[in-house]
Amino acid sequence: MAWVMPVITGVVMVMEAITFIQFIEEEAIQSAGLGAFLAIRSRDYHSAWLAINLLENELVPHLEAVNEKLGWIAIYSQGALHFFGAVQIFL
Repeated sequence: MAWVMPVITGVVMVMEAITFIQFIEEEAIQSAGLGAFLAIRSRDYHSAWLAINLLENELVPHLEAVNEKLGWIAIYSQGALHFFGAVQIFL
């Protein structure tokens, strides 16, 4: 029975690591979105295009892949991160 607590602690640590990865991915999406907004606002369309491509081709698909493959482990963050998969519809 002494093995139970270390196992539970290990599972919780994995859940926290995956949640942290999801959080960092979400922050990157927000940063790129803000970058695109500010670039458009300043009429720097080349930089806006780069930010939008980054969102569309790398950041959002990567977060979706993380959620599909590992999201079930950090189940408590699933609801919030489904929203970011929906963001792709608007890109």
